[in-house]
Amino acid sequence: MIRFSCPVRIRPDAWFWLGLALLGTVLGAGIPCGAAAQPADVQSLLDRGATAGADVEQMRTVVERARQAGLSNEATAALLDPAVALAEQNLPTKPLLSKTLEGLAKQVPPSRMQPVLRQYRIYTEEADQVVAQWTQRDRVRQMLDTEGGDPPVPTAQADDRARLVTAVTETQQQGIPSGQVQSFLSGLPEGVKRRPVPMEEVAAAVNVLPDLPRNGASPETATRLLTAALDAGYDTESLRQLPSALQSARQNSNRPIDALAQGTAQAIAQGTPATSVLQSLFQGSFPGGGPPAGVGNGPPGDPPGNGKPPDGGPPDNPPGGGNGNGGA
Repeated sequence: MIRFSCPVRIRPDAWFWLGLALLGTVLGAGIPCGAAAQPADVQSLLDRGATAGADVEQMRTVVERARQAGLSNEATAALLDPAVALAEQNLPTKPLLSKTLEGLAKQVPPSRMQPVLRQYRIYTEEADQVVAQWTQRDRVRQMLDTEGGDPPVPTAQADDRARLVTAVTETQQQGIPSGQVQSFLSGLPEGVKRRPVPMEEVAAAVNVLPDLPRNGASPETATRLLTAALDAGYDTESLRQLPSALQSARQNSNRPIDALAQGTAQAIAQGTPATSVLQSLFQGSFPGGGPPAGVGNGPPGDPPGNGKPPDGGPPDNPPGGGNGNGGA
């Protein structure tokens, strides 16, 4: 998913095609695909995708939506090609095909879709290399594997790896430099002492990585916060809630996001349970009762420790994803 810099907060799945949709209208020209038989180039791509293990039904949906939009055979084939190329490298294709369908639904011209899809393919290939190099490290394997337990199911292991590759891909698409992602991953074996850490949770943390700096946290603070959360056993839903919880705390308390994130990281490291951390943030207060030493909990310029949590009660719908065990 592509996100462009904009002060208005937009639903994550709308970012990918928003900028492109503003630049073009529907491409109405072209020869519609015949309903009776697929042209050779499109059909060959469907066959190659099926052989490589891609979701053929999803690919056929792309072909049908392209036909309905009046796209030419050549344009349709160009939309399928990046996904087939990924499938033939045993890389995840569903995210790319989903974005293709989203672009068709938003009536983005193929001439603008094609280079973006090709770029997404390149990011996916690069992400696969990052994940491959990371998972080859002995300390990473020790962090991810269950010592003395049953070996992981190959299908589940492949699915988890695909999630991490997709997370790294989309994080880069959202403007986080590859080096920052690699630095975050590289520091996990040292920062996470709990064993094992499911790769699914690592993927969830990587997915959150762009949202924290966007809200105002420094990259260093974002890394420290997510590392502490993984070490404390936060589940995927608790990790996903951290950015919105911090944003709620900023709005309710007028405290800087970076200070809130530092206080949250410290509270997590001290063993404050996930449910308490998230509830405190949604209420606008520092988890654990106060900020880290030397960090003010009021607006910029206020001396440390002069702010107090608001007196309001818990939110109408308290966070339901706080299943992590905090200090476990």
